[in-house]
Amino acid sequence: MRISFDDCAIKFSNNATLQHLYGYHGPLVGIKYNQTTQITRAGCLAVCGTGTDYYTWNDVSSTLTTWILPVVGTMLQAPFESNSTRRTLLALARWIGSPIASLSYVLWNIKVSAKAALMVDMAVKYDETPDRKTDFGSMRDSMYLLLVMNQYALKPDVVQYSKKEAECLLRIALFSRDLELTDTNKSLRVMRRILARELREMRRRGAVPVFVSIGWFLFAFALSVEGAFNNLGQNTTAHDLALGCLLAWFPILIMCSVVDRNPIAAEAIRKKLNALVDHVRNALHNEEHRNHFMETFRDHPEFEKLKIRVDDIANAEENAYEFFEDFAGQARVRWHYGAAHPILSDIEDCYIAHKGRNWLADERDARMNLVLGTINAEGLMWFDIREFWQIASAVLIVAGSCGGAFALSYFTPTVGLGCRSGGYTIFFCVALGLIIVEMTVWLATSPYQMNVPWLDWITRRLRTYTVFKTLEDNTQQRWSNLKRTTSSFSFKVESQFIRLVVWFVLLVPTRNRRAKRASVKTNLEKAIRRIGALSTQKKWERFFFRPIEVFNATWLVYIVLAQTFGWYKTCDCVTSNWAGKGGYLDFSVQDTSNSVWVLWYWTAGTLMTGLVLLFSMFYITVEWCQQSFLSTEDYDAAMDGLRMTRDYRLLTYWFRAIFRFVSRFTFDPLESLGVKLGLIRSRQKTLVWTKGHTYDPEPREQPPRPTRHEASPSIELTMYPDTFRPREDSAMQETPAMAHSLFPPAMTTRRPPNESDASFTEPTLPIYEQYRTSDESNRPLVRRPSDVHRSHAAPADRARARGDGRRRSSEITEGRSSSEYMLFPASPPADRPVFGGWLGLSTVQNRQRYQRANSDPGNPPFETGIEGDQGGLGIIVDEHVGGQPGP
Repeated sequence: MRISFDDCAIKFSNNATLQHLYGYHGPLVGIKYNQTTQITRAGCLAVCGTGTDYYTWNDVSSTLTTWILPVVGTMLQAPFESNSTRRTLLALARWIGSPIASLSYVLWNIKVSAKAALMVDMAVKYDETPDRKTDFGSMRDSMYLLLVMNQYALKPDVVQYSKKEAECLLRIALFSRDLELTDTNKSLRVMRRILARELREMRRRGAVPVFVSIGWFLFAFALSVEGAFNNLGQNTTAHDLALGCLLAWFPILIMCSVVDRNPIAAEAIRKKLNALVDHVRNALHNEEHRNHFMETFRDHPEFEKLKIRVDDIANAEENAYEFFEDFAGQARVRWHYGAAHPILSDIEDCYIAHKGRNWLADERDARMNLVLGTINAEGLMWFDIREFWQIASAVLIVAGSCGGAFALSYFTPTVGLGCRSGGYTIFFCVALGLIIVEMTVWLATSPYQMNVPWLDWITRRLRTYTVFKTLEDNTQQRWSNLKRTTSSFSFKVESQFIRLVVWFVLLVPTRNRRAKRASVKTNLEKAIRRIGALSTQKKWERFFFRPIEVFNATWLVYIVLAQTFGWYKTCDCVTSNWAGKGGYLDFSVQDTSNSVWVLWYWTAGTLMTGLVLLFSMFYITVEWCQQSFLSTEDYDAAMDGLRMTRDYRLLTYWFRAIFRFVSRFTFDPLESLGVKLGLIRSRQKTLVWTKGHTYDPEPREQPPRPTRHEASPSIELTMYPDTFRPREDSAMQETPAMAHSLFPPAMTTRRPPNESDASFTEPTLPIYEQYRTSDESNRPLVRRPSDVHRSHAAPADRARARGDGRRRSSEITEGRSSSEYMLFPASPPADRPVFGGWLGLSTVQNRQRYQRANSDPGNPPFETGIEGDQGGLGIIVDEHVGGQPGP
C-alpha cells in the first residue's frame, strides 16, 4: 500500500489529540524539540500506515542515470570468461558478495607482477634498453610467462608431494637456455619467445573502455557531490551520494583487472603452458640431454645436490603431467596463491637483491643461480606474511566505501541506525567475516605448516610432566570417540534423509514404484558419496562460502534497488529504530535537514570515500604504467614505456626513500618479531630500485666467429614420385595441438617404443603437397607433367587421393599446426631435400588467412637462420677459401 508522509504531516500537525497520543518526548540529536512535527514510531504506523512512500519517477530516473547505468557499464568491463556461464556467475557472486577477499587476491597479484617488472627493469643499466633478441629480451619473456602461469591453479599432487622439484622444473623451463629439447628442433629460448609473443597477442585488450567506464563513474560521483552540497540538507541527494559511496569499491576492483588482466582464451593458453613444461620434462627424461645440461653447472658449489634434484624431476610419476589446471586469475579460485611469488622471492633472495641493478651483466652466472639457485623448503606452497598488507588494504578500501555511506545515512535525520545505515553495516560485516573465515579455513586445512620454535619447545617441555601427558592422552581419546559418534550420527541422518526423500517422491503416482524407489535411492547414495569424497576446503566452499557470497551479493542488489525506488520510505525505516538515538520521525526534516551539523557529517563521509577512491585509483594507474612494458606486444613501444617508467621512478625516488626510512623503524622490527615467533621462517632480501649500479663484471671472452668468404652457388633438382604410399598409423598420446600456432606440442613419454620424437613427413608425397596447408590454390599456375598425367585418372580416385593426402599431411605432424609444419619440416637434415625445399619453401613464410606466419615478424622461422648451408631459394652454398671452390 502506498502512503504519503506529506499528507500524514498535515494530519498530525492539525490534530492536537494525535500530538498528545503519539508525540515524541525523548532525547533528540541535531534538531530542536517540536511537538507539532515529531512523532513516535508507533504513532507513525497508526497515523500514516504500514505502506511505503515510493519515489516519484523523476527521482527514480535521476538515480538510474546517475548511479545505476554507470555501475552497470563498469560491471560489463569485468574480466569475464567467454562461453563459461557457470564460472562467470560464480565469479560475479564472489566479486560482489566478497569484495574484501576479491580485492586481497587481485592486489596481491598486482604486487607480484610489480616485483617481476622491477627485476626486468633492474636487469640492465639505467640508460640501456637492449634489443629483443638479447638476454634482456629473453628475461622479459620469461618474467611475462611466469606472470601468466601465476593466473593458473597448480596441480595439487605435484605441488604437495614434489615441492622443490616442481619449483625447480618451472625455473628450468623459464630461465634455462642450455637444455636441449627432444620434441622439437627449436631451442628452449626460442620456444619461450614464441610462446610469450603468442600470449601477448592473446591477452585481453580493452583497457581504454575500462578507463572510460570508470571515468563515467567518477563523473557521476562528482555530480552527486556537487548536487548534495549545492542543496545542503536535502535528504534525497544525501542518500544518493551515500549510494555512490557504498559502491565506490566496485570500480576499484574492475580497474585492478586492467593490471591483473585475463587472457582471451584461458584454456588454450593453459595447454600451451603445459606443453612448455612437458617439453622440459621430456628433455630431462632423456639421460643424454640431462647429463649434458648438468655439465653446464659443473662449477656450481652445490652441483651434486642439484643433480639429485634434476634426477628427481626426471623420475617423476606420470601424474606430473598437466602441471596447470584451471584458470584462477582475478580471485576466481579460492585459496589460489600462484607460482610466481615463491619463484620471484627465491631468485631475489639468492641472487638478484645482492647484485642490484645490472644483475644480468654476467648472463651465465645469473642463469645458473636463477635456474638452480636456493629453493625454499616449501617449494611452491609458500605463504608470505606480507600478503596481510594486501588484505589490510582491501579492508581499508571496502571500509572506506561503506564507512562514507554509513556516515551520510546515519547522521542524516532521523539520526540513528536504520534501514540504510544498517544495510551498509550488514554488507560490510558479512564481507569482513568471509575473509576471516576464508583465511582460517586455509590455515587449518592447507598443507603449509608454520614452524613455531617457541611453541614446539613449550609442547616438549609440558610433555615431560605426567599430568600433561595424561591430559593429552585423554583428550585424544575423547576426540576419537567424538569422531566415531559424529560419523555414526551422520550415517543415521543420511539414511533418514534418503528415506524421507524417497517417501516424498513416491507420493507421486507411478507405474513401477519398486523401480522408482531403487532409482531414487541409488542416485541419492551416489550424490552423498560424491559429497563425502570432497576435500574439506571444497566442502567449505560449496556449503558455506558460495551460499553466503550469493546472499551478500543479493543483499547489495536489494540495497541499490531499495534506494532507487524508495522502498526505505516506511515508518520502520525513517524512524531509525534499529539502534542509537532513533525511534521517532520529524516531519519538518524528513525531506530537508536544517541541522547545523549536516555540513560536517556530509563532508567527513564524502572525504572518507573520496580519498580511498582517489589513492586506490592512483596506485592502480601507476602500477599499470610501470608494468605494461612486460605485456606490450610491440617491443619498441615496450622500451619507450620502460624509459618513461624509469623517469617516473627517478622523480619519485626520494618519496620511496622516506618511506623505506620510516619502515626501518616500524615494519622491520615487526618482521624480526615475526621471525622470532615463527610466523616468518627467515627475513627476505628485497630488491630496491636505484639509478646507479655497482655490479659491472668484466665481459666473458667470446670465441671468434669464422670468416665467411664468397661462395659459389650450385643448383640441384630432385624428382619425387607421383604415387602415394600408405603408411601405418600408430596410436599417440600427446599434448593437444594449438591451431594456427608456431608453438609445437610436447610428446609425452607414454607412447609405444617404435615412435620417435621427431615429426614424420611422408617422403612419397610431392613436395608441393608436403608443404600445402590449405586449399586456397588447389593447383599451381604452371602444371608439371606428372600433374597432367594424374589429371587423366578417374575423378573418384583423384578425389580419394587428394583427401588421403590432406589427411596424411595433417596427421603426420603429430598434432602440430599447419603453419608450423610448413615452416619446420621434421625429417632429419640428412633426409631433407638437398636443394633446401621446393623453391625455398623451408624459409618462405606462410601468408594464408587465419594464420600467423611467424611469432617474430621480419625474421626467418629458425632462430639461427637456415639449417645447414641452404639458401632461401634451394641454392646450396659451397664454402671455399681464397676463392677456390669446394669439392
